[in-house]
Amino acid sequence: MFEFIQKVLLTPSDRHPASWKPAFVAMQLGFIAGGFGLLGRDLLIFLTVEAWFTVIAVELMFAVIIAVGFCLHTYGFAATGVIIACLAGVGSATGFIVLTGWDTAFYLWYVNLAVLLLAVPLRLDIKCPIAICFIILYCYAYLTLRGAEPMVLLPEATVQVLGLSNIFGALLILGLPMGLYSKFLVEERERSEKLLHNIMPKEIADRLKGTDKPIALENPDISVMMADIVNFTSFSEKVSADEVVGLLNDMFSRFDDLVDRFEVEKIKTIGDSYMVVAGLPEHREDHATILCHLALELHRVAADFTDNEGNPIRLRIGINSGPAVSGVIGKSKFAFDVWGDTINTASRLESYGEPGKIHLSEKTYSMVESKIDLKASKQDVVMKGKGKLTTYLA
Repeated sequence: MFEFIQKVLLTPSDRHPASWKPAFVAMQLGFIAGGFGLLGRDLLIFLTVEAWFTVIAVELMFAVIIAVGFCLHTYGFAATGVIIACLAGVGSATGFIVLTGWDTAFYLWYVNLAVLLLAVPLRLDIKCPIAICFIILYCYAYLTLRGAEPMVLLPEATVQVLGLSNIFGALLILGLPMGLYSKFLVEERERSEKLLHNIMPKEIADRLKGTDKPIALENPDISVMMADIVNFTSFSEKVSADEVVGLLNDMFSRFDDLVDRFEVEKIKTIGDSYMVVAGLPEHREDHATILCHLALELHRVAADFTDNEGNPIRLRIGINSGPAVSGVIGKSKFAFDVWGDTINTASRLESYGEPGKIHLSEKTYSMVESKIDLKASKQDVVMKGKGKLTTYLA
């Protein structure tokens, strides 16, 4: 039963407009709280007022209209449902003021429902005129009904209870949806911020939010690591797509944890290739050393996984150091990236490397040889597009 209620009343339907979905639960709870308030008010009037029939009849007439608005909102016609409910709410408030007098504080609903309309994601050309009409009606009621004799005399205690219930009810009906909606917006913003920071460095993300122009950074000295799974193509042809994606997701997720631990920047994954940079967006002196430590850990983690024949997964890793340009370009599906000969050379080092080894450029090796014992062997390699290069295989 609870699951049914949750699904019907607290879960937006597929028909529900996307812009309204964040406020759906808040609005539904507001409708439900208003319904309970209506029942309590009618019960109070029934028990304490002799001429209760006229008051409750007017109340129930508008309550039926509000219920129609609630159903429309529940089943995806959000804008229509909220407008109908607000119009009926103002009609109900006006009826109560005429019947029971100004002191019962039903006038609060004019302002309350105007503010609620302005807060929901209705088009401005629709909600603003309606809200203005509510305020104009409130002013008219203030000028003409404030001192008028009520048509139905209520006991003073009933007037006071109704007045207090409208004060707290107005706060509840307005505060509950807006409070929950504000909480949702804060959570969504935090989630979006986290997602954006997963895509690019925080410093770049903060700059991107402040401009629509391309972002370009000169990085005079960074280190780049390229890692690639050995024989991945043949492996992927022999297993199902789910197994391929599962392996990459599990392995790269552990790589991501290492990247966070070493406080370097993951740039991207392309297929089975994994690219990491150290030394940007803020420079660090140990950028080459930290990537060598990371590379050793990547080899260790990769060995925890096996291919379809039960053999440990092995990586080829290339690391190079030098200048590069980084930034964000384009208007859609943008991502932080790094360009330059330093990156191209790192990719070549990975391609000409050996399984289970780390292939270092001469510059990178000169930066790390006194800081980390890699037991590297010097070699001269002729690389496509690069010619003969001195490299170190560790």
